[in-house]
Amino acid sequence: MKTTTKKRKAGEEYKPILAKLATVLKQAEAGVEKESEEFVDLTYSLEKLARQVVADEKTHTSAAHFKAAVNKLRQFAQIKNDQAQDLNLCYSAGQTYALLGLMGEAEESYGQALKLSKQLHDDKSHARTLRQIGNLKLRQSRWKEAIACFEHSYKISQENGETYDEAHALNNLAAAYFHTAAWRKMETACEHARALAEKIDDDELTACVYNNLGAMFNLHGLWDKALAALQKSTILFEKLGDRRGLAETYNNIATAYRGKEYWHEAGKCYAKGLQLAREAGDIVVEAQVSLNRVELYLLMHDLEMAEKQCQIALRAFHGLGHKSGEADACRLLGVVYTRKDNWGLARKYLDEALQLCTQQDNPLGLAETHKSFVEFWRSKGNKKSALKHLQKAIEHYKQLKASREIKKLEKLSQELKAGDETK
Repeated sequence: MKTTTKKRKAGEEYKPILAKLATVLKQAEAGVEKESEEFVDLTYSLEKLARQVVADEKTHTSAAHFKAAVNKLRQFAQIKNDQAQDLNLCYSAGQTYALLGLMGEAEESYGQALKLSKQLHDDKSHARTLRQIGNLKLRQSRWKEAIACFEHSYKISQENGETYDEAHALNNLAAAYFHTAAWRKMETACEHARALAEKIDDDELTACVYNNLGAMFNLHGLWDKALAALQKSTILFEKLGDRRGLAETYNNIATAYRGKEYWHEAGKCYAKGLQLAREAGDIVVEAQVSLNRVELYLLMHDLEMAEKQCQIALRAFHGLGHKSGEADACRLLGVVYTRKDNWGLARKYLDEALQLCTQQDNPLGLAETHKSFVEFWRSKGNKKSALKHLQKAIEHYKQLKASREIKKLEKLSQELKAGDETK
């Protein structure tokens, strides 16, 4: 019965779009322009539907057998009345569901693990499960909920003298603070986590801390400081043979090289990061690297590759329920279509990006989307709208303390205002 319901729902999604398609085809016969509102709306609707179709297809194919196996193993554990084994199964299943992008199933499994750990008075498992739930919230751009989970995990671990879990909770907190632009808190959490990691000789965590610091330095345009931190991260991840960690680090190194305008080096590092992410089977990191490569393709004026990589990343992020990634992909598609003079689609994607970033209260996403709107309106010759978005971008970058971007945009604002005065 469940399968039939899903198929019916999927079919319902097609109906309004097919109706639009029929209408537009009739109008096309009558000679309607291809840039008309009807064509733009249809193209956008079809691209949005493609996100859902591709995501659903991959999800159901990957997950069906795993779900059945987990249910059978849990039934066996429950027959034996072995709550400890059931807890381990729920926790492990949650990790796998998260990797497959099955956010609902992952939350359900972790929720069951949280309940069982409480019943068993297993504080260590309780703290670790809270961290995993926090990571899910982070992927869904639910920053406050993520921080609450990490803080609770940190408190439990600290109270129980679990240094390893205490340090990892701090590193997770640092990642959450990055998204909320709480830079002092992030640096403090990183330094504390690194001190604990070195105390217990945890090279993996030390590498993660340096990688987080590298990402923060990148955002502030401190490319050399970023590369110095990321070099330390690379050495440790290579020593551990950690492909996933290396993929994330090469992605950040490539971004630093892109900022320094070393395009060849940036391209090589993005390619390496993508290869490592695929080898590690991490679709989140793979999507992040793909999306960051779009920025490089835009700098190189390769709009076809930029659009292709953007669509790939957008579908992946949508399937993972990764809202901040989906918003950024929409923004970059808006930029691509702006530079292709496809104003209708550009506006659609920029509006969607702005809506998603506003819903998530994502300061970096809002700053970059307003900046992308500046390019859109300038390309259309509308300085008034460009200045309006420029001011909003500056406000959000000030919240991020991104001094390099603020200076660039304030200079652009003065130039646009001066241009109006000379008329």
